[in-house]
Amino acid sequence: MLDGEIWKTSGIQFSGFGRYFPRELLSNEGAEARHTTEIEQKVLGSGGVRTHHRAAEDEDIGYMATAAAGAALADAGIDGSEVDVLILSNWTDRWCAPEWGAQVATGIGARHAMGFDICTGCAGFVHGVHTAAMYLAGPAHYRTAVVVCSERFSRRVRPGSKGEMVVGDGAGAVVLRRTGDGNGGGDGGDAPGLIDSIMRSDGTLSHMTTVHPGNGWVRSQPELNEVAVKYVVGAAQELLERNGLRAGDVDWVVPHAATEPFNRGFEADLGIDRARILNNLAERGNTSSASIPTTLSENLEKGVVKRGDLVLSVSLGGGVWCHGGLLYRL
Repeated sequence: MLDGEIWKTSGIQFSGFGRYFPRELLSNEGAEARHTTEIEQKVLGSGGVRTHHRAAEDEDIGYMATAAAGAALADAGIDGSEVDVLILSNWTDRWCAPEWGAQVATGIGARHAMGFDICTGCAGFVHGVHTAAMYLAGPAHYRTAVVVCSERFSRRVRPGSKGEMVVGDGAGAVVLRRTGDGNGGGDGGDAPGLIDSIMRSDGTLSHMTTVHPGNGWVRSQPELNEVAVKYVVGAAQELLERNGLRAGDVDWVVPHAATEPFNRGFEADLGIDRARILNNLAERGNTSSASIPTTLSENLEKGVVKRGDLVLSVSLGGGVWCHGGLLYRL
């Protein structure tokens, strides 16, 4: 085994994907004329998002997460009672107690599962899968995990700002199962499974994205995209190098669907064909941690992404400045 492939012998497979988008779909047609500040223009760019969803009051984090997790379980063909661990990623609707994760576990019928929340911003899906793998590779009684990302990003932008046109609400989920097949999907192999993952943080950059404690609106520094691209490209290159792969060996790169300047920089610096970089930013907006699982769910359903494809996903969470990536074969 190469230096990477840390999960190859664990046989952790992506068994099902699901998603939920709120009922209200908003169009940005004609909205580009809206005045934007210099910082907004630098961070958000222009164009890129045509439509996005906004959740109603009854479509809270738990509601959307339960719907997405239920869809992922149906896709995997298993019942909620089989779930041992449920990890819920959310930063846009944080509250003290009770946590959403335990409630969602109950909502899908995972009565004996350990359900808990994580809060690593847009990096939540990578963090969630990375954490779930540690459970599934451990004691034998952990065999099935659900990672669900549920965000109402529309609540975290200033009303009337350009941010309203870029962010969206929604939830995406994946079912992970330890199958006992430890042949993984690494280094030329074609067996499905999680191959490798990394997750790190750098508190010195936590000021790049902050949320005002009074109104709850997010604010980013103008140099956010340049710094963020450096970190996620570094994560991608590390995963490829330590698994003996080149960018051209990967079928799809599915990064967090961040803003348009971020995606342009990521594409240029990674040196991968644009046609093999997938996100749903144009139709769904930036849904934060939900962007990777919803993109996978939609593209698997469309037949664009197929079982057996080798995928690289990287993401970064501002505020906490966590970054990392996943290498896996579907």
